[in-house]
Amino acid sequence: MNAKKLIIAAAVFAAAGSAMADQTFPYVEFSNVPSTKTRAQVAAEVAKPVAVAQTEYVEFNKVPRGKTRAEVRAELQQAYTNGELAAAHNTEYVEFTNVASTKTRDEVRQEAVQAAKAKANSAAN
Repeated sequence: MNAKKLIIAAAVFAAAGSAMADQTFPYVEFSNVPSTKTRAQVAAEVAKPVAVAQTEYVEFNKVPRGKTRAEVRAELQQAYTNGELAAAHNTEYVEFTNVASTKTRDEVRQEAVQAAKAKANSAAN
């Protein structure tokens, strides 16, 4: 049964591949186009430094600190109270109640170390 399905799948892929092989645009031959510049001119252009604007670089140490979760929630509640938002249960707002942790990284690391030690001790006994 599996062999039949495999053969059918191979036939379908072969048919699809041959259907896609038809070109939808004409091929243009560029190998015989005469160059307008000499090799030395092109090499000089490549060697020239090009000024590029670095628009994607962001200095994250200069970004102002944002609002806390409590501040954002208070602001949202105030907007609901003022009637700036249509309804108190806006479908675009999602309440993530279990996102923030109350523990620091060091506390979590200590818990992980203690759990690993406890597991090692129980395995040894």
